[in-house]
Amino acid sequence: MKIIISETARISLDEIIDFLQVKWTAKEIAVLQTDIRKFRQTMIDGIIKHQSLEKSPNIKFTLIGKKQIKLFYEIKTEEIVIKLFWHCKKDPLKLKHLLNKE
Repeated sequence: MKIIISETARISLDEIIDFLQVKWTAKEIAVLQTDIRKFRQTMIDGIIKHQSLEKSPNIKFTLIGKKQIKLFYEIKTEEIVIKLFWHCKKDPLKLKHLLNKE
């Protein structure tokens, strides 16, 4: 199955990494990168099912980066689209808008 990273996800990940470079250590950033690789592999292997959003059951999420970051994605027929990376301390009211952007 093909995994695609949306433009919104790319931008949100860049913003998170910029923030983390100030607040976290290089080791913690490496953990985040490792978690993203592990997520990719579990999606390819199809071994884990993640929780869905209540109002958008086609959008699922998982916690990564020491449970500080939510990775939102959508499973389509032939591909998985990573929609957004969300730092859990950000304003949750902005989340709905960003998820519906794609």
